[in-house]
Amino acid sequence: MEMEIKALLVDDEEQCVKTLQDGIDWKVLGVAETFGAYNAVQAREIMKEEMISLILCDIEMPGESGLEFISSVREKADLNDENIECIILTCYPDYKFMRKAMQIGCSDYLIKPIDTDEMTAVLEKAVEKIQKKFQKDEKEKKLFPDAMKTSFSEGQQNIIDGKVIPYIQEHFSETLTVTEIADYAALNAQYMMRLFKKRTGISVLEYVTNCRMEKAKELLRNTDWNNEIVSEKLGYASSGYFIKLFKKTFSMTPREFRKASDL
Repeated sequence: MEMEIKALLVDDEEQCVKTLQDGIDWKVLGVAETFGAYNAVQAREIMKEEMISLILCDIEMPGESGLEFISSVREKADLNDENIECIILTCYPDYKFMRKAMQIGCSDYLIKPIDTDEMTAVLEKAVEKIQKKFQKDEKEKKLFPDAMKTSFSEGQQNIIDGKVIPYIQEHFSETLTVTEIADYAALNAQYMMRLFKKRTGISVLEYVTNCRMEKAKELLRNTDWNNEIVSEKLGYASSGYFIKLFKKTFSMTPREFRKASDL
């Protein structure tokens, strides 16, 4: 069984998006449909409506950079057990950008102008990874059908309280995936996520974010580290993404919080 793969192409230059859509034989690669977006806001709107599993994104975009956008996508995918592969496109062969792209879990990093043969080879690998992950998930669903329907018990509560939550609290500043957490607790990933939501009332992603934001307040109060260092200490590759999350959580920027804490 194969899944229907949909790709999202994000670049502030409309011609670049069109060239990618028209210049690659997506059907041969196993991609059923492609969507174009010219900034992160448009990209998120598309992702609300479509099940995207492959993203190609430029780094330099107005408003929110490609790295910030991919940071948010990858974190949600890793902690919601979503099947998404991300590839960075850029005009800048900058090591700092490449390193951050790898830190946030991008499959590859391609330099513009894009070589069609190189792009095709990279896409083939990405599609193969998506299909393998999908097949693994389908196999696990068949192996654990009853477990998915099991009601919450005291034993399951002990697993969440005694294994899952302590593991997250110890490792929340690292790049976490729901599969890694579930493996530690010897549970199926989807099953663990359901148990966690029943026990805590929030998702794994929300819990990890809460842990990081509370730690952020502590670091902002007790150190003079700038936002880039604080974001790295929390496990975020992008300081811009960290600032957006902090403001969304506390209705103020890290700088405003630090000023208020000094009063």
